[in-house]
Amino acid sequence: MKWMRGLWVGASLLLVLSSCAKNPTGSIKDAGVYSPLITGISADHEPAVRDTTNEFTAIVTNVSGLSITYHWSVSAGTLIDSTGATAVWRAPNAVGTYPVTVSIVSGSYFKTMTFQVYVDNEFARWTQSPEVQFDPSPIQTGGVLFAQFRNIATGAADIYSLSAPGLSPVQLTQDFARITSPSMQSDGLQIAFAGRRTASDSTSIWLLPGTGGDPSMALRAVSWYPDQLTLANPRFSRTARWLLYNSDSTSVFNPKPWFRDIDLLFTNTPPNRVLADNVEGFGTFLMPNWGPDVDGNGLPDSIVCAGYKFFGNTNQQPRGLFKFPTSPEQGSAAQWLADSTATEPDWSADGSYIIYTKRNPIGGDRDIWIINAGSSDPSTAKRVTFGPADDSRPRFSPDGTAIFFVSNRVDHYGLNGIYNTERRGTNIWSVTRFDRP
Repeated sequence: MKWMRGLWVGASLLLVLSSCAKNPTGSIKDAGVYSPLITGISADHEPAVRDTTNEFTAIVTNVSGLSITYHWSVSAGTLIDSTGATAVWRAPNAVGTYPVTVSIVSGSYFKTMTFQVYVDNEFARWTQSPEVQFDPSPIQTGGVLFAQFRNIATGAADIYSLSAPGLSPVQLTQDFARITSPSMQSDGLQIAFAGRRTASDSTSIWLLPGTGGDPSMALRAVSWYPDQLTLANPRFSRTARWLLYNSDSTSVFNPKPWFRDIDLLFTNTPPNRVLADNVEGFGTFLMPNWGPDVDGNGLPDSIVCAGYKFFGNTNQQPRGLFKFPTSPEQGSAAQWLADSTATEPDWSADGSYIIYTKRNPIGGDRDIWIINAGSSDPSTAKRVTFGPADDSRPRFSPDGTAIFFVSNRVDHYGLNGIYNTERRGTNIWSVTRFDRP
């Protein structure tokens, strides 16, 4: 579907207009006959997508119905068809703004206009609801799981699944008092999430069948203790059995990563610590995600998480990103990525890359970045998302070709030199065709 967004001449400062007549007097031969006027262009992708074909159509006001011929030109990329009202352009394989020029000839009149067209990575908006969606979790067999608020003030939310962009989400839960961080087991048999069944319940990590259910069907996987403040961020491993999460240990301001074997859930087997209990007394390690299973024994060999000091206090200090082995229990915490603005990491299934968010110093919005997992130098990271939007909670698709994330970005921008900064709620998006380090 083409998105039609014509602009009147002079409406944008980013339009470069040149107009001349082959007839130097500019006169019209017949009274009441007016020369055509270029008023804009439309496109089948907005923004234009890098390294793929994009179709542009000239929007022309031609009140006299004169015969028109067209010519298109570009400064970069390749024009596949350049002599009709519609042109096909393979955009350069790099994010940026590129001039696209269209010219029209009608009799003795020649007019040309240049548009500054923004080329970006390829984005897909998965949800279209005005409600607030959050915590996307890719499903191993395809699609994405996410939570959506019923009532933001109380935190009441439900879990939905979606198999492709633009389809109607399938609601999987009903009547829970609070839900965050849903995660589907790789075999699809169970969903884990943090939340409360009723308003009087304590926060726990719960399990439901993969098809969903109501509070009466939920099993408590990890219980809340009276002196806790944090029990959050459950994540199933890619091989079904293991559940990673955040929990306080000996200090209420000291959440750390823990994990447990779901197959042993009801055997009184204690959970596994990533860090020994006396390590980093003032250190907090949040939003853990699984690394790869290098030795193939079913348990991922490592995790990645964001580090903080004095978490929850007025002097809270971000400390960048940390990697930890899952075995043995660690007696120290060594920083991996020394970028204090980096947070919300995720590790690709093949172990090659880690994605994370960091705040843009101009405007304060978050953007997604990607770095080679073998590098600890922040300068080697590549930026994945650009533009006026707040992008957060990135998660790799199972095959690593796409990144799911939460954003308030708009659907269409960067055509005719216009960057629409109007925010359109909070939805689930994905991005592909991005640079890797």
